[in-house]
Amino acid sequence: MVGSPEINKVIREILSPTLRENGFHKVNTRHNWGWDDHCIWVLDIAAVGVSFSDVTGWSPMSIFVELGIYYDFIPPREEIKISAKGELLPKTYQCDIRYDLSCNLDQSKYTKNFHNRAEKERNDIWWIQPDGSNIEEVINDIKQDFLHNGLKWLIRNSNLEAAYAEIEKEEDSYNKFYNAMYFAKHLNDNEKFDMYSKLLEQEQKKFD
Repeated sequence: MVGSPEINKVIREILSPTLRENGFHKVNTRHNWGWDDHCIWVLDIAAVGVSFSDVTGWSPMSIFVELGIYYDFIPPREEIKISAKGELLPKTYQCDIRYDLSCNLDQSKYTKNFHNRAEKERNDIWWIQPDGSNIEEVINDIKQDFLHNGLKWLIRNSNLEAAYAEIEKEEDSYNKFYNAMYFAKHLNDNEKFDMYSKLLEQEQKKFD
């Protein structure tokens, strides 16, 4: 069965140069970061793993790709790793907003026998053959979706006013109020800062 070293080699050959050319400064195969003013771009690639494979039918080395943006003016809710150079290195789950890249390959020949219809129809996982025969096809498709969709998402949401507007459209929640409050503070929107502070306090009381 193909292993991570073989997959990582193809990632470094096909995807890593594209990331370096498009705003990522620290490119570590499966974990990548870029720093753009107050925004930290993150791109993580992870295998679904054996447990997920056993339950769903996806091959264990199949992968998904997550993007995220961490805004450095929003206080983190847990400790974030720091590099030797003092750079913040958040994981995608620690980012303030996230986005999944999508597979554009026809994978029906791999998923047609899945029992769960939702697993058959999902497009956020790339099937990797146990013998590794389709790795190049997979990584090329990831590269193309990054260039056509992921990069545009990163650029669009690195505009703080645009990102703030999108956060305000979200369904009311603790997370929305928390992020919106700090966006309002950073953008000197004092009226909205007061409003979101009160909403956050009310939401916190529900948990207390």
